Amino acid sequence: MHKINPITKGLWLALLVAGGTHAAEEDTAKTEPSLKTVTVTAQHREETLQEVPVAVSAVQGTTLVADGVRNMGDITTFIPNASAKNPDGDGRPRWYIRGLGTGDTGAATVYPVGIYADDVYLNAPIAGGGPLWDLERIEILRGPQGTLYGKNTTAGAVNIISKKPTFDTDGFGTIGFGSKNERILSGALGGALVDEKLAARISLYSEERDGFQKNLVDDHTYGDVNKKAVRLQFFAQLNDDLDALWKIHAREFKGDGANGALTLGRYYNVGYQRPLGRNIALNVKDDSKLDHDGTSLTLNWHLGDYTLTSITAYDYIRGQSSGDADYTPYEVNGTSTADNKYTQYSQEIRLASPQQETLRWLAGAHYFHEDLDSSAGRFIQPGPTPNGTGSNQINGATDFRDLSYDHKTDSYALFGNLTYDFTDNFSVTGGLRWTQEKKDIDLNLAQLTRATANGPLIPLAAAGSNGNRQENKTWEAWTYDLTPEYRINDNVRVFLRYAHGFRSGGFNTGLSTSLSQLTTVDPEQLDAYEFGVKSEWFNHRLTANANIFYYDYSDIQVNLLTVNNGVLTTALTNGAKGKVKGAELELEGQPTDYLHLRAAVSFLDTEYTDFKNTNPTTGAVTGDYSGNSFVRSPRNVVSLGGDYTFPLEIGGKLVAGADVSFRDKEYFLADRQSSADKDLSQAHYTLANSRLTWYSADEKLSVTGFVNNLTDRRYQVHGRPNGGLGQYVITYGDPRTVGLSVTSRF
Repeated sequence: MHKINPITKGLWLALLVAGGTHAAEEDTAKTEPSLKTVTVTAQHREETLQEVPVAVSAVQGTTLVADGVRNMGDITTFIPNASAKNPDGDGRPRWYIRGLGTGDTGAATVYPVGIYADDVYLNAPIAGGGPLWDLERIEILRGPQGTLYGKNTTAGAVNIISKKPTFDTDGFGTIGFGSKNERILSGALGGALVDEKLAARISLYSEERDGFQKNLVDDHTYGDVNKKAVRLQFFAQLNDDLDALWKIHAREFKGDGANGALTLGRYYNVGYQRPLGRNIALNVKDDSKLDHDGTSLTLNWHLGDYTLTSITAYDYIRGQSSGDADYTPYEVNGTSTADNKYTQYSQEIRLASPQQETLRWLAGAHYFHEDLDSSAGRFIQPGPTPNGTGSNQINGATDFRDLSYDHKTDSYALFGNLTYDFTDNFSVTGGLRWTQEKKDIDLNLAQLTRATANGPLIPLAAAGSNGNRQENKTWEAWTYDLTPEYRINDNVRVFLRYAHGFRSGGFNTGLSTSLSQLTTVDPEQLDAYEFGVKSEWFNHRLTANANIFYYDYSDIQVNLLTVNNGVLTTALTNGAKGKVKGAELELEGQPTDYLHLRAAVSFLDTEYTDFKNTNPTTGAVTGDYSGNSFVRSPRNVVSLGGDYTFPLEIGGKLVAGADVSFRDKEYFLADRQSSADKDLSQAHYTLANSRLTWYSADEKLSVTGFVNNLTDRRYQVHGRPNGGLGQYVITYGDPRTVGLSVTSRF
């Protein structure tokens, strides 16, 4: 006789008891449980999440910080085929959607995932990692975007939507404590300044925490967190037809929680090996600072049934860092520094037709300008070798290096999107976009050496080792999409989508030795085919959404890592071709008033079908990586979670929740995927999180405790070479963390 697993039996009994209890309550109240309706603006009009004929997920912003969410990577648990790990710290999440992303750390890199803050496109790689507080929601769209959004992207778009001012007074305050001396203070206050005319909202955030690593050289923690942010918004109803939203925001990170570059292997003539675990030993203090200030003005002018929208924005982002270039306690490769300053302006104008008509459309224009001032350097101080004899100065080696450039981008676009209802149940949407993008670069390279140990610095003699080079390039492209959708009944809708996406070209600034390595990288192209189903069941107690898709990907922009003369260089190349096949399933259920369940299942099959790395100068093939998988693209990901509410006789309630996620093997580099480089990949692993929240009877006061990474699973979020075979640098994800927060709402 088959025996039921005790855990399974307990879950079924809990469900049956809960279902029976609530069935009696429902008979009395004559109501049935149902899921809350989620409204999104993914297509620049208010729609329910279930009505939008695209693959989009939404994360509500009400309890992000209280539930233990600290960075972008924490929100992707229930978003199929999406991740945003933070090997570089919270300031630069590495977004990957359906296998598309970039590991290139160059300052001029363009993401295939578009990051938007309140409809303002943020181009800088370090601009999208701000704290997640006082938000309405975060919307994540999967697949090529461009006919509705200001910037064209091949992978998808992430829109972070702040909570806006209203004429009703409301706000909250949160104080939190957690592992490693974590302290969080956040809050917001909003309401009317002039009745029905002017409202405002101010939001504040502060987070401090010690790092998860210890530097054994100075006995200090490594990877500390120190984040401060403020957001001020004014909403004005200028007249019956015109309203304005002015946002001013600023944040400063003096430490973003980087989990350390941990060396593997034996180094130098003393056979140095890093201490075990998370400990590091650096003779150069790592330091980082990120500043992001900006403002935007959004105007909505209602011209009868038409709406004209204007979004004008300015952002200034600066990232500064210094650290140990060799990641050891010895002065071998010296100190590395970086200073990147981004100034961007953008202007978007959209005109939308009435959205209740049989034919409805949106037309827009977008202008974007960015000026990037980038500087990266390395300097080796003269000193003894690791065994204490001789000098670390090798004649002819690069002892001083400075790579600096001014990079300008100007992008112009016209886009439109049109939907026509052929019948009450059948509609077709089409979109078209024209883009022109111009980029200019003015680059200087200085490399110095010593003729004798401890002698004066002199320029390297090899051709192209020092000097200036200037390049400019303009690209144009048409991108488009077509989406027929059919309503089978009130609860089931299906859609097909074809989209042609474009990611603009650029320049390879990963120069390891010579100016000749400054090459032009062509745009990448993507043809995406998708079939989707959106459905609700059991009187909206269950939603089930599924997608299958196929990508034909060409001229892929891939970053390859090399180590030359002790210097790690990330070089951008392109021309590779690839295929992506995938499937996604999202489930959300409300079986009873008190039980809420979620699940997300992802399947992804990626392959470089033609990937030959060639020397840009000679044209010689230096490696063939055809057949390799895409980076950070696990084949299977499964996430399960749920919350159960316990009403309290004394008033109020307890909500207990947990989630568990399985993630298949993934590679961190496109080229080195053999068993000899096993440390450049992460085998499959499972993470679990839990939380418990008490709410007062009026839900104005709540107390939350959480445990993330419940089993303290050690797993990698990055790996890269650091010399010859067997010498690597790896980065771990966060260990187990525990926290408690108190939130008061008014």
